[in-house]
Amino acid sequence: MPMRGSILVLAPDGRDAEVIGSVLADIGLGTQPCADLPELCRSLGDDVGALLLSEGVLTDIDPLSAWLEAQPRWSDLPIVILTSRRSRQAGRGRQAFFQSLGNVTLLDRPLHREVLQSAAQAALRSRERQYRTRSHLQEITQASSRLEERVAERTQALQAEMADRRRAEEQLYQAQKMEALGQLTGGVAHDFNNLLQGIVSCLAVLDPTVPDGTPRELFEAANRSIERGARLTQSLLSFARRQTLMPEPTDLGDLLTGMSSLLERSLGGQISVTVDVPPGLPAALIDRAQLESAILNLAINARDAMPSGGRLSLTASVAEIGDGETGRPAAGPAELRPGTYVAIRVADTGTGIDPAVLPHVFEPFFTTKPLDKGSGLGLSMVQGMATQSGGGVRIDSSLGGGTAITLYLPSVTAVAGRPARTAADVERGEGRTVLLVEDDAIVRMGTMALLESQGHQVIEAESGETALALLQDGAEIDALVTDFAMPGMNGAEVVRTVRSLRPGLPALIVTGYADTPDLGEAVRLLRKPFSPNQIAEQLAAMLAE
Repeated sequence: MPMRGSILVLAPDGRDAEVIGSVLADIGLGTQPCADLPELCRSLGDDVGALLLSEGVLTDIDPLSAWLEAQPRWSDLPIVILTSRRSRQAGRGRQAFFQSLGNVTLLDRPLHREVLQSAAQAALRSRERQYRTRSHLQEITQASSRLEERVAERTQALQAEMADRRRAEEQLYQAQKMEALGQLTGGVAHDFNNLLQGIVSCLAVLDPTVPDGTPRELFEAANRSIERGARLTQSLLSFARRQTLMPEPTDLGDLLTGMSSLLERSLGGQISVTVDVPPGLPAALIDRAQLESAILNLAINARDAMPSGGRLSLTASVAEIGDGETGRPAAGPAELRPGTYVAIRVADTGTGIDPAVLPHVFEPFFTTKPLDKGSGLGLSMVQGMATQSGGGVRIDSSLGGGTAITLYLPSVTAVAGRPARTAADVERGEGRTVLLVEDDAIVRMGTMALLESQGHQVIEAESGETALALLQDGAEIDALVTDFAMPGMNGAEVVRTVRSLRPGLPALIVTGYADTPDLGEAVRLLRKPFSPNQIAEQLAAMLAE
């Protein structure tokens, strides 16, 4: 195998350099003669295979020593020095000097041809091993660099995965917290609805007997308080996503324009209200009453943020949400699914929201208002309504820059006609017998008095088992009105069991809960607290079927 690297020769005495070059050329080794030590030092480099020097030139070797000391780790340049046995015996310090140069081989004069060739070949073989070491070190360095890059990439990936996991854990914690709060608020709303129903029924029965003047004013104030309580339970159920919605195609232009005068009266003269709805806007599939309540809630929040007056703008538009675009707001609701939405943007010129507060604004019971100014359920109700409807909410705000809240609502292509609403009372019952099943004594008493005031005869039962016993004893009834959540048999089970005895019996289930199983088309459902007209309409409709 040919050896790499030339041999630098510094032998200025006589024809030494020429003879050395000729002897080494005979075995295929190349040499480069140098006139003096400075020239040799200038010729040094990684491609030099070895040095062949006469001892007599080693008088001022500082430049050579400096180069040798600066060699890379893989390099230990072989040096062959031509000396004489007599000079080595003259001083042991000279021997130490030679060895200080590093990889040194000493050849005594007079030289034999084979000895010189052998020494040169050995020096070049030593250099060749160094070249291989250099190559291995380069490979190791490159491999180490690649490994470090991969470690850095994997570390970055792990950090991203850990960040994703932390976010997922936070989202799971938030979801669990919201679910727990939802169950709590749903249960509270049910109990509160039962309490309200007892009051509503009793007041309805007393209504005809209340005289004008102060008693009537107090009576109406009590009714208004009941309405406020009913709205509060709706807020609780909307936050808990347990409020049953009745979505219908809704013309937002009609809705927003119709609300503008109400908003102007509610917000006062210092706040101007503008409505901008482009022509041809698709309809939104939404519970109209819940949307009106949400917009009014947002408008009242905007009013509180503009104590010195300002401007409230309501803008509707079409929002296309693609795979890479989300409706994730600044404060928490889930991403929107890809699709077409109708967006309602409610923007004010108020004080804005502190960035530290922004992540919490959708949390239930969170409020920055004084204790007597807000329950902290407004925005959580808005979020619950939008999310339950298949949409979402986005909030953008900055201190001093106002706040904009955008509702994303599912869109439809056409608006169906909406039946006209009426507050007309239903005619009194015509002596029909109603079996009333209700486990709450106060609610049962109030509902019984209410039905009797509407002309019905009422048979009461405190449980499903009692109701069945009455029917088995021969009680004749025209309709069944039962609570849903009761100990023992629930309302759906009561209806099924009663109809096994009286097939086709008209049945109405009333409940303070929002979540109920699918009862089928043959069973009507009425939510507490219900008004006298509502239960009268339901009874009249199902008795007429």
